[in-house]
Amino acid sequence: MPPELLALVAHHCRRINAYLARAQHLQSLHGDDMRQWQRLVLYALTDALAHNHLLVGTLAAYLQRQDLAPDLLRSYLQSPDTDRYITREAVEHLDGLTGAVPEEAAEPIWSAIGRRIARDGG
Repeated sequence: MPPELLALVAHHCRRINAYLARAQHLQSLHGDDMRQWQRLVLYALTDALAHNHLLVGTLAAYLQRQDLAPDLLRSYLQSPDTDRYITREAVEHLDGLTGAVPEEAAEPIWSAIGRRIARDGG
């Protein structure tokens, strides 16, 4: 198993768990103010969702580059549309994670984050 993929999963799982824990904790902070609680809990949950989506897309992009059969990848993703997950950001994240050189003069942010995850081991 490539260590950078293990680091990727560890990194995003920590972030996702932190956002989910925050969503749970908000009741104790804002239980009396429904509007404030709604706003903050949705921020936390959508942040967790964004990390999950990026993680899934980055792993899917990796498998795609490893020439995993498209039907098998769709099966793993439980979706007929792999582009739903393999976004530009996911590919940039994978490029950073694997040390690929970005095409743009300025390195995309998700590439830089991927490089840091690979370097720091998660």
